[in-house]
Formats: sequence, structure tokens, C-alpha cells
Amino acid sequence: MTRVRCVVMQKNEATLLEPWILWHAAIFGFSNLTVIDNGSTDPAVLDIQTRYEGKGVRIVRDHASPGDFLHKGDVIAGIIRQWDAENACDFAVPLDCDEFLTVFLDQLSLDPEVIRRQFDYLVQENATFITDRLLLNVPEAPDYYLPQIVRRGLFRAHTIVSLDRGFHNPQSIYPERYVRTPFVHLHLHNRPDYEEIRRFARQKLAASETGETLEHPQDGTHLHFYFETGSEDFAAGYRPVPNIYAPVIAQRLRELGIDPDILLGTGDTIPHPPLNIPSGFVAHRAREDGQQHEYRVFDPVFYARNNPDVARDAYYGIWPLIHYLTCGWDEGRQSDPRNVPPLVLQMDKAT
Repeated sequence: MTRVRCVVMQKNEATLLEPWILWHAAIFGFSNLTVIDNGSTDPAVLDIQTRYEGKGVRIVRDHASPGDFLHKGDVIAGIIRQWDAENACDFAVPLDCDEFLTVFLDQLSLDPEVIRRQFDYLVQENATFITDRLLLNVPEAPDYYLPQIVRRGLFRAHTIVSLDRGFHNPQSIYPERYVRTPFVHLHLHNRPDYEEIRRFARQKLAASETGETLEHPQDGTHLHFYFETGSEDFAAGYRPVPNIYAPVIAQRLRELGIDPDILLGTGDTIPHPPLNIPSGFVAHRAREDGQQHEYRVFDPVFYARNNPDVARDAYYGIWPLIHYLTCGWDEGRQSDPRNVPPLVLQMDKAT
């Protein structure tokens, strides 16, 4: 069996830590998870770590300083090299605490067996592995996710050269060959409580103000956005952007004993149609200032084959779904082989 280990660095992640552990333990087992505690003081977090340490999760407590956070990539690279020295795993997967591993091929799959099987297919590849697709949860719209292309990576055993703090530029002993993995990060970055988003932004900015030389001088500048934008404007910025509807994610969280409301919120201003979705998702867009919602079946394999210009494109070829949401839908391109008519829901205007 291909052995996979996941590693995360976190501080005071009272909301996300236990779901992160439960999600990945269901795939890889508690003993294959490592949590680097970066100086947590929240009693709830300390309790979570102690409880799951008893179940086999490794808790590393000797990287608790702001400087360790600023050099997170180096810290995690060191742990991965230790695993290599011990022949402890076949793959190492560095993640943030708001990232949950899934697979997206012809459908969105959260099945642990399907996820593990993808590593079996990759284990013979001599390459630098890139995972550059994520699903960002849409604020105030539980079950809706925005597909994005953001470069990340993972490592086959004995191949790591270096890892940066953001995990965006993984370097391996195979600099000439890059392989794109079938994985997608479910990115639950948009916490239901906007003040909690700001609190963690402050925590990261405080670490960057220690006087140490930053890996990249611009690190942290994007965090100022949360203090320049109010919660209503923040959520409103997502509403006109087409996305996907995937209630299967909340269902999976419930199966693991996790209340999805604490991660996704309880927004009741957007519909949640009880659809039977074999692929795990449908494309969605809001029109008429949010009064109309349109849902369409999307077949990733069909769309790529039917649109060679998209498949060949350096950007959209990474994830043709993004092309359909941002361009193809408006262009009238067919989204599935049966050309299933869309479901259109009309909302009552607020009085």
C-alpha cells in the first residue's frame, strides 16, 4: 500500500483543526498526520491536540515562534527529510489548516479509496508534483465553491529539495519534469465569522513584523485587504461570479461527525436545491442581481474534448471548468454531451 503523510502548521485554529484531522485521518489514518503547533494558547486547541495525539497524530511543539511561521516551508521540509531518512512514507503532502484534500477528474470525489488510489498511480513517476486547483468556499453561500488555479505541491519520498512558506514553489530533484496531480484542495478560507478572518490575518501580519527578513518582501500585503473591506462588501464581491454547487461536501463533513455550519456558515439568502448530482457538483450562476439562479450539468471530460482550444490553452487547459464558468457559458458552449437544459430558480424579491 502506498503510504502518504500529511503535515500542517497551525496556531489557535480552534475551528479548523479538528475537521482537518478528521478529514485526513479518514483517508490516511491518524498516525500519518503531523500537526506542528506554532505556539497555540487557546485551551480548545491544546485539548484537541492532546486528544488526537492519543489517537496517533504526531504533535510537534518545538516550532512555536513567529520566526518558525515565517520559515514554515523550511520547517516542514525538515520534517519531510526526516521521514525520508526513516523511509516513513511514499508521499509527503504539506497543507494549510484550511485545506482539505479531494480528487477532481471526471467528477468531484471525496471517497478516501479514490483519493488513495491516485497516489498509487503516481508512485512510479519521477517528477515534481504540482497540485494547482482549489475550491474556495463562497462566503455566506454554504455549498457553493469558486474554482481557482493556485499552484501548490507535494513530494514523492526522497525527492524534496526545498519548500517555500506558501507552498507555491516546490522544488524537487526533478526540475525538468512537472506532473500535474488529480488532486484539488478544498479551501475553506472564508470563515463564516468575518471578524475571525481578520483575527487570523492580524496573527499572520504580527508574525511578519518581527523584523526578520521575509522570504518574499510582498508577503502578507494581501492580508491588508480584510481591514480595508467590510464584511458586506467582501461577500458581495463573490455574488456575480459563477461557481459550482456541491452539497456533497457538507454531507461528507456530516458523515465524519463535523458540523458543516461552523466551517461554511448558514447563509439562507441563496437556494439549496435538493438535486441528485452523480458528478458531485453542477455549475451555477446568479443573475438579475441574485434573484435568478441557474444550474447546469458540466462534464469535464466532454468539455475538454469538445473544446480543443480550451484544452490546449496554457491557463484554461489546467481546469476547463474555469473556462466554462468565466467564458464558455456566456458563449453558449455545450457543457455536457446530452445538453441537459438548465434548472432555473427564481427568487422572491425581499420586501
